[in-house]
Amino acid sequence: MKPFDKKNPFKAPEGYFEKFDKNLFEKLASEGTAIPKKEGFELPDGYFDSFNDRLLNKLKEEQESKVIPLKPYKKYYYAVVAVAAILVVALALNLNLNKTNEIGFDDLAQSDIENYFDQNELDLTSYEIAEVMPISELEMTDMFESNFSDENVLDYLNENTDYFDELNLENNE
Repeated sequence: MKPFDKKNPFKAPEGYFEKFDKNLFEKLASEGTAIPKKEGFELPDGYFDSFNDRLLNKLKEEQESKVIPLKPYKKYYYAVVAVAAILVVALALNLNLNKTNEIGFDDLAQSDIENYFDQNELDLTSYEIAEVMPISELEMTDMFESNFSDENVLDYLNENTDYFDELNLENNE
């Protein structure tokens, strides 16, 4: 790879800028130049003498002319947009009212919840279930009152106890 050459490849001839002014004026003085000798634009005589009067007359003419609004139906557009917005809101509310209510946890019957826990093994211990239960909703009287029927207790013991006969229960059918 060739090292960077610090020399400038663009050079002007020696003494070029010293004679530049002289050469430029000589070319401008010659007949074959592209620059015209006479200006291309001229004002008529007395143009600025009557300019103020003509300007005031034009401004008065424009003030007297009738103004035509660009959007004459603008107020009607606002009315149409307002009606369309009302219709959209009414349809949205109507659709929301016709929807069926979603079923929540409070809608389930206690027996459905018990059946779910009976049918599905959750592998939860009684301590883990107690951690999830809200204690603030329980009262002390709830723990002392038992609403279990004897049949339910006997059925539970029969299904979950290996030695049901050894419990020595009376009237176990």
